[in-house]
Amino acid sequence: MPSLSFDPVAHAYDATRGYPEDVALQIARALEAAAGASAQTTFLEVGVGTGRIALPLASLGHIYTGVDISQKMAEQLETKLLAAGWQREQQPWGARPDEDTAQSSDVRRFAHAGKEASLRLVLADITALPFHDATFDVAVAVHIFHLVDGWQRAVSEVLRVLRPGGLFLHCWDEDVTSGKWSVETTWQKIVQDMGYEVRQPGSQTRALVTQWLVERGLQPQETRVARWERAVTPRHAMENVTKRLWSRTWSVPDDIFEASVERLWHWAQDYFGADLDTPYTRTTQFVICKTQV
Repeated sequence: MPSLSFDPVAHAYDATRGYPEDVALQIARALEAAAGASAQTTFLEVGVGTGRIALPLASLGHIYTGVDISQKMAEQLETKLLAAGWQREQQPWGARPDEDTAQSSDVRRFAHAGKEASLRLVLADITALPFHDATFDVAVAVHIFHLVDGWQRAVSEVLRVLRPGGLFLHCWDEDVTSGKWSVETTWQKIVQDMGYEVRQPGSQTRALVTQWLVERGLQPQETRVARWERAVTPRHAMENVTKRLWSRTWSVPDDIFEASVERLWHWAQDYFGADLDTPYTRTTQFVICKTQV
């Protein structure tokens, strides 16, 4: 199964996975603190997407590089950068000494004079990062390795481009709300009952990434740094599945998917009844798994 590009849902990514502005800033400051970052610290984010992590963190005054395979996600980030007052810089690939010219890469450079910050956006596969060894001080990865076929190569690449003593910050959102009514979980069970296993191309659990690091003599340490609530109705969650906005839905054959959605609506009508449009509070926390290399 090939690695997944988020081109198909780039238009809806921030609406379905974005953070509230205050939470985004809280997460950015927590990552900055975890990294012990200064203005000279060089950051790499693999799977930068629309910049929900990159933009607030780089805006604190950092040297930031983001890598992604999705052209449309990169375009979303570029639009947000320009709207926030960042300026394009016209330099070809290879203009910076850490850029491996043996690999031709699409690079877009931005700077914000008022924030004394820079952001380099590179379209590349994270299983073959186009940078020389020991380039970055900090690498950030948020919700990415489950999407990458050969995720072990991707993690190896992250470690390769980190300087000795550098930090790998593997992060994710953790739902701490009771999942008994979870539409996504119920849909997966329905698909499994139909004889099809819902799988991602990469790591099936975050624990596998942590275990892989431990097996190589490293010592990952988890910290929970932010918590927030949002209201969501069962109908809205149902529509997110129906529109295939979640990556787990993409690998399911159309005939199975359509039948599973029909069953899901029957379940929702029975389970929620008149409460299908009643908001439920979902509580989420942000986890940083910090590893020094």
